[in-house]
This record gives sequence, C-alpha cells and structure tokens, in this order.
Amino acid sequence: MSAGRILGLLIAVAVVAWLVRSQGILLTSSGSREAGTSAPMDKARAAARATNARSAQTEAASRSLESPSGEAGGSVSENMTPEQVRALLGPPDSVDSATGEDGVARERWTYKQVGKTVVFENGIVVRVE
Repeated sequence: MSAGRILGLLIAVAVVAWLVRSQGILLTSSGSREAGTSAPMDKARAAARATNARSAQTEAASRSLESPSGEAGGSVSENMTPEQVRALLGPPDSVDSATGEDGVARERWTYKQVGKTVVFENGIVVRVE
C-alpha cells in the first residue's frame, strides 16, 4: 500500500503543480491584455474629444448662420478660453499678439464676418469689442 500512496501523492503533486503553472500563465496573459487595452481606450477617448469639438464647431456655425451677425458674437463673454471662443465663432480672421510692459500676454482676435474683436489676456477673454 505504501507504493500506491506514494503514487497517489505524486499524481496529486503533479496536478497541483500543473494548476499553479497554468494559473500563472493565465494571470500573466490577462495582465498583458489589461495593459494592451489602454491604448485602444486612449484612442477611443481622443476620437470622442475630436468628435465633440467638431460638433461644437458645427453648432456654432449653424447658430451664426441662423442669427443676425450682431448676435453671434454676443455669446462670447469674459473669462472664456480660446478653445471656447473657437467653438462658438470658429477660427479668427486675424490674430495680433503682444506682451505688455507688465509682462501680460495679450491677443486680439478679429472676426470680420460678425464684426467682433475678442481681447485675451493670459489666455482668458477680458473684452469683446
């Protein structure tokens, strides 16, 4: 009987060793799958951001076509970012940049179609003329 017990014990140890090794392979492959999925998720998020930006530009363009030229610039207000202004009015017809004596970066974006000039200081709208 001792030979039978030894044989059974060896078989049990072999099965346990096989399970541990196969579990290690499964954990390694699932870990690599998780690491590989971040790239497609990043691409999907970037595509969604680009789509949202295009949608905002399309909506801004349709609003400016539907409303009189004076109203299109009325939606631009102080404390807006350049991205927000671009989403509402599109790209400016001209941009003038300067740095004042006080070190403040200033930009003047001119929109000829809507008759507006947007003045930025340090990347924030301070005036709409």
